[in-house]
Amino acid sequence: MDSRTEIRVQFTDQERAGLAALAAGLRGVAESDLSEEDALVAAVEMALTRLIDDFEVPDPATREQVQVARDDLRAHWIRGAAGI
Repeated sequence: MDSRTEIRVQFTDQERAGLAALAAGLRGVAESDLSEEDALVAAVEMALTRLIDDFEVPDPATREQVQVARDDLRAHWIRGAAGI
């Protein structure tokens, strides 16, 4: 069973514009009607991937936490092909 938690996030006008642009770009790439929520999840997945691939997280426990979270996000991907 899929569980969801509602989180309220407030954005500046510039952040909101960036999120809207990300969603529009992903819709074009994925050729699917992706929402801004989908875009935010894709951005989280990309950030976790960048931490794994491009940066050396110094603490081993934190590095593992990042890896597990990214792998779990991908394993339970419910937002279609929104990955970047």
